[in-house]
Amino acid sequence: MSPILEQILYGGSSVSMNLITITRDIPEENRLFRARGLNKAILFKYPNFDEDADDYANPIADEDEDGDAASRPVETGIYIPHSVEHTEAGGLAIYLRARNSNLLLAEQFGIGEANSEAAAADLRTLTLIDSVPSLDAFLLKACFEGEKVPVDKRHWAISDTEDQQLRRLIRARIEPIVRKAIDGGGNGAQSIERFLEAIWNPELEEAGLFVSAFGIDRSEADQIFSAWKGTTFYEYQLRRIAPRARIILNWLKSRECIPVDIRMHKPYETQLLMHIEKVGKLLETTLLDIRRILADYETSFSAFMAGQPEPFRDYLRKIRSHYWLLGYCVSALTSVSHLDARCMKNNPQRKLYFEATHKLLRQFEVALDRRREQKGAF
Repeated sequence: MSPILEQILYGGSSVSMNLITITRDIPEENRLFRARGLNKAILFKYPNFDEDADDYANPIADEDEDGDAASRPVETGIYIPHSVEHTEAGGLAIYLRARNSNLLLAEQFGIGEANSEAAAADLRTLTLIDSVPSLDAFLLKACFEGEKVPVDKRHWAISDTEDQQLRRLIRARIEPIVRKAIDGGGNGAQSIERFLEAIWNPELEEAGLFVSAFGIDRSEADQIFSAWKGTTFYEYQLRRIAPRARIILNWLKSRECIPVDIRMHKPYETQLLMHIEKVGKLLETTLLDIRRILADYETSFSAFMAGQPEPFRDYLRKIRSHYWLLGYCVSALTSVSHLDARCMKNNPQRKLYFEATHKLLRQFEVALDRRREQKGAF
């Protein structure tokens, strides 16, 4: 199996959304897409960093005439398996922002052009999914609710309890900044609640007032609040996967990573050691980017709470680029952790044979690689 297809099928819910499984028990009229074929596909996210960019920490700084990012570190694809019963047997892929995507969508699903209400609705749905750096259920659900697009909640692999818990965590993280900004203006508790409500409804006047107070145009409120919510979500998600990420990194740096049957594969030992080193550096780079982004947030937050708003204003202005890079990094770590747990499920000692080690390293490298090959078929 192609390592990229392995990533799509087994990389976890942050990087793929298996509509075949999700919609199996959902009536056709309530499914995510009107086109039947799309509901029998697997959506996936993949990294697409600009190799010529000097600063990976700001991968979407340049914008096109429509205000969309001209270069993003994460893109969206659709995997259409030849058999919905045997998805690992191969299939076709469509990349949404590729030049021929409209033609391919028309050929495969009949929705390349918005020539009907159903086609327009499906294109709108794909656009919303493409506007989020990962396929985490919480972020997708919040995105669709924010745009007032109804979706059967069975599409989101998240319970109401978990959803509310995450909303409370995000509110708790953002509330001190809102209170600091609003209390200075002599506003009461009711006004503060309106500003906090704007976190989830950027159409409220308070959202525009908040960003304009930092010298940012009100029209950017939606993007800023979406990125702010997303950044906070990834911050909490990181806490769940960080322990395993540290275990994996320590394992890659130790002798425990050397296959137990390495003597039988002596001619390939040097090559394997170089592969281990390469994957370790990719993982360290991902962790370093995360630390830099979160440190920037903490520094600007502390400065703002100490009465110095300039650093936080600057942070808000570049929060969207941080959001997309953090989304890639956390999704990559989530995928690596998911693949590692799958491999080590019955192996608590973390001792592997040569073939298993080689396969896992290959899977890790694909998950952490910042420039993914765009194959038309797998």
